[in-house]
Amino acid sequence: MPTPVKIDLVGKVTEEINSSKAVYFADYLGLNVEQINNLRARMFEQNIGMQVVKNTLIKIALENAGYSVDKKQFLTGSTALVYGKVDPVVPAKLLNAFKKETKDLGKPDVKAILFEGNFYGAEKMNEIADLPVREVLLAKFLSGISYPMQQVLGVLQAPMRNLLGVMNALKDKKQ
Repeated sequence: MPTPVKIDLVGKVTEEINSSKAVYFADYLGLNVEQINNLRARMFEQNIGMQVVKNTLIKIALENAGYSVDKKQFLTGSTALVYGKVDPVVPAKLLNAFKKETKDLGKPDVKAILFEGNFYGAEKMNEIADLPVREVLLAKFLSGISYPMQQVLGVLQAPMRNLLGVMNALKDKKQ
């Protein structure tokens, strides 16, 4: 029978899933308290949320958010939800970096990813982690837009420059 605490928790997890651009379902079992606290501190610095919830409650929250999930797919063992609210790539980069530091454990191990509304398996983790962060993408986009505008501006200014050059040459010739 669902308790009010569990109902409230499912509501909060559903809200977190809906408001996040990416949710990483990670297995954290094997990390000691110091490592988990270190990981949480790094996530807090990057504005990334992490929450440990029972798999049954995660499944209910996903269904409430509009996703149909078979519990056996990835909701087995211990599961931590890692929320990427601002930039969906930053949690992947952070989890990969932390996993390299704990290479003897290989944890946290991502079991599945809910990225921009689509589910992916753990095999997509490295591809997502290799994507540039939001700021880099925006800078590339803006430079891609501004370059053609600079070219147009140069073409429009060329006749005036040429006319000014001819007038200066005539002035120098008369002197």
